[in-house]
Formats: sequence, C-alpha cells, structure tokens
Amino acid sequence: MAFIKYQRERMKKGISSKTIGINNKGRFAFYKPVVEKFIGDCKYVELYFDPENRKIGILPIKNESFDSFKIQGKTTKMVIAKKFLNRFKIPVEDRRYEFSEEGGMLVIQL
Repeated sequence: MAFIKYQRERMKKGISSKTIGINNKGRFAFYKPVVEKFIGDCKYVELYFDPENRKIGILPIKNESFDSFKIQGKTTKMVIAKKFLNRFKIPVEDRRYEFSEEGGMLVIQL
C-alpha cells in the first residue's frame, strides 16, 4: 500500500506568494514570499485606484517620490496608507487579498 501525503485545506499565514493583507486602518502587509518575489529591494510604493473596475494598484519603486509610501517593518513589510483609503472611500475588510502582477504593478481586485 502506498503512502498518501496529508495536505492542509488552508495555507498558513504568509505562505502564499499571491496575497497582501489589508486592514481598515490602512495597513498594507506584504509577507515574505511577496517581498522576495515582487518587491525585492524597493523601499517605497505608489498606490493607485481604478474606481470603475474597483482595483487597487501597488507599484514598488526604489526611490522616494512625492506621492510614495515608505515600506516599513523587519519581518512583515508594510505601508500605512489610511489617507489613500479615505481619499477614494475604499471599503476594505480586515483580510488577505489575492493579487495579480501586471507590468510590475501588484493589482488587487476588490
């Protein structure tokens, strides 16, 4: 008889390289797999919103710009962008959002 590997039904926190945590206080959390694969050595992000298609765009950049947010944290990298959510009246739930990568921008469909 052959062995059958037990597989979890849900991934552990931070395991997926395709999720970004967002809470209603404006904290965008980038877990280690996301940082390694998509953000790399970028120190800032610019945030975009598409109101028609209800999408958030996160563009990692290496150098600070007038509109950028500094990536903070040692283990879990994050930005605090409550003003961004308020400006566009974006309602978010406290959860992890799946995203796609489009031309260097991480795109979250709300």
